[in-house]
Amino acid sequence: MTQTTAFFLGLAVLCWGMSAFFDKLCFRYFPGSAPGTPAQATDVFFVRLALTILLLLVPVAVRWNGVCGAAAGAERMGLFWVGSSVVAAMSGVYFYLIAMSGAEASKIVPLSSTYPLVTFFLAVLFLGESFNPNKLLGTLFVCLGVFFLSR
Repeated sequence: MTQTTAFFLGLAVLCWGMSAFFDKLCFRYFPGSAPGTPAQATDVFFVRLALTILLLLVPVAVRWNGVCGAAAGAERMGLFWVGSSVVAAMSGVYFYLIAMSGAEASKIVPLSSTYPLVTFFLAVLFLGESFNPNKLLGTLFVCLGVFFLSR
């Protein structure tokens, strides 16, 4: 891994960690359906989604020709997989917010971080990536460590 890759990976981890912290704070400051009750995960999800759309309008508009060119040049299956990625990611965010609304962030965030195990098996089974016992063991150790941290 290059230093540049490691730097951006570190930034991604930092941003995702802060995002989870901010997600949990949302439930303190959004009103629930009844006075004094916490917010519903669905409310937080849709407010978050609306804000995301608004914030991304300008950069998408600035790069509109490039976006259209990339989409026009992509194969149909490429567009299908982009759509699938968006649906899976947004569904994951929704389910994660439901879980966050019902338990401590210090438990939910580590447990939700066991998704590399799913990616590992999907990549080996469907992408033809090499199976290596060290990769599997490393992924299992990460997930096991996350499990113990959340207890």
